[in-house]
Amino acid sequence: MDNRLRKILIVLIALPLLLLVSGCWSTVELNDRAFARMMIFDKGKEGIELTLGFPLPNRMIPGMAGSGGGPQSGSPYTFITKEGVNVGQALRNIQIDLSRKITLGQSSVVVIGKELAQEGIAPVLEFLAREPRVHINASVFVTEGKGKEIANIPTICERFPTDILTAYVLQHETMQTTIKDFLMANYTGGDMIAPLLYFKPQKIASEKGKLQDWMGVGGAAIFKNKKLQSTIGVKEMRGALWVVGQLADAEITIPSPSDGRKVSFFIEHSHTKIKPQLSGGKASIQLQCTANARLLSSDSMLDAEDPKQLKELEHQLETEVERRIMSVIDKTREAKSDAFQFGNFIAWYYPKQWKTLQPQWVEHYSNRTAEVIIHADIDIRRLGTETKSVELEETTS
Repeated sequence: MDNRLRKILIVLIALPLLLLVSGCWSTVELNDRAFARMMIFDKGKEGIELTLGFPLPNRMIPGMAGSGGGPQSGSPYTFITKEGVNVGQALRNIQIDLSRKITLGQSSVVVIGKELAQEGIAPVLEFLAREPRVHINASVFVTEGKGKEIANIPTICERFPTDILTAYVLQHETMQTTIKDFLMANYTGGDMIAPLLYFKPQKIASEKGKLQDWMGVGGAAIFKNKKLQSTIGVKEMRGALWVVGQLADAEITIPSPSDGRKVSFFIEHSHTKIKPQLSGGKASIQLQCTANARLLSSDSMLDAEDPKQLKELEHQLETEVERRIMSVIDKTREAKSDAFQFGNFIAWYYPKQWKTLQPQWVEHYSNRTAEVIIHADIDIRRLGTETKSVELEETTS
């Protein structure tokens, strides 16, 4: 009797578990999905022009084209462009022409064309905020021209254009600005800074010398109230990397304090701390930047082992870093944009005072009533095997 009861009990426990492993009626099989890895937004004639980048499963095996086993006849990816009065309609128009269900969960890159960015990216943010399938950590880029020009670039080192843009961010060659950053900035006025891309016709040796659009890092775009206000160059963008704490390394060349000749250093292990100060109703932002440096090359006759000369070199480096950071901050002030979200730091440290300061904050920041104080601390750690220049060694030998 006990064995029968035990068996019945086991069956009763097992049946609900079997229900858990049953399939879901609403799922879409992988073979029926089209995975969009890149979303590109441009201004259309009557609304939004949306371009999606898809990998092609039948060309994913190098040297093969699907199950037929023949030679590969094209790129392993494609771009599809459609227009609509809004993003949702443009997406639907792309879906109508596809034999597979569009899946946006694999999208890791968002590209916005300059003309649309100048008009305002509110429609794009509206879609991204409401679409649950889009990852908010996807990187956002702005282009000098049409965003869909990226479809024409040659993929030399990578298989997909998405991988090139992802590598720019991972290697810290440009800034990383995500959908989440834009959505958070939207609640405090929509001021933001994002990486900028350029396309330039160039003959590519590996492509038999054909003239193709070469893509590269072109600086950064400054937004004010969700609209592109101005752009900055690559050097200023590198200064922005210091501010947001994304600088992995840098090369800085300075004149020697002894004879004015060039001395180059490699900067690494950088760190930036931002702390606001509020005194007498006036706010200031303090940036504390620290980093290590190692000597790369020297045309100078200086002796790097001399503590006095080494200290002067460190001071020169610190001055140059402070100058680069202040240069990009001045650009955001000219655009009247709190692109680095300094106001958020005041709100975190002084929440009560921020309620009074907030309405005039951007004005205080842009007209320099709110001071930005930068202090760099660079420590020269390594001088290499040659502490003196080769020319100095020859002179003294």
